[in-house]
Amino acid sequence: MADIQMYNTALTLTQLTEAYDLGYAGLPVTTKGLVAWLPLSGNTNDYSGNNNNGVATNVQRVSP
Repeated sequence: MADIQMYNTALTLTQLTEAYDLGYAGLPVTTKGLVAWLPLSGNTNDYSGNNNNGVATNVQRVSP
């Protein structure tokens, strides 16, 4: 898994297309309803500013 973005609202088709086009490590297309943004770049910190940090358990990190 990489670059997890969780929302508590539905995104429009345009927003979903934009997120897909931005690809891996793309910024969230909107902060409205953004609960957590975990790019998973070496940690499980929430970059949305909502302090919903994750806890890595039994994780094996590998380089792409």
